[in-house]
Amino acid sequence: MRHMLPLILAVLTIAVLTYGDVAKSLGAHPWWSQKTLMIGTPIGLILAALASLKITALPRTILFTLFTLAAFGIAKYGQTQFAASYAEDALAGSLWYFGWIATGTMLSAGLFSVFQTLMPRS
Repeated sequence: MRHMLPLILAVLTIAVLTYGDVAKSLGAHPWWSQKTLMIGTPIGLILAALASLKITALPRTILFTLFTLAAFGIAKYGQTQFAASYAEDALAGSLWYFGWIATGTMLSAGLFSVFQTLMPRS
């Protein structure tokens, strides 16, 4: 039961970000900016729930934050290279797309960890 409130808060936060199409304003392609967050979120929540069984809260949160930044960096690199190639670099396009899925994955995992850390111990 202790995992339910952080899970709900993480899902609601991602839902707000998806509804506001924040990913598009950060550089995701308009066609799949919302889809990538919706694909990555359940994966990230499962990953965070499993990681919470083995890794303590602070290191887990730091790790997910670093992975979120790395995934975002990969997505931005893919975006710039894809645009520079006039949409011909398939690898760059894949980095852009899957980088955004990974960003959604790691962001939702990080949010779960943060909310779980903030929960009072009972």
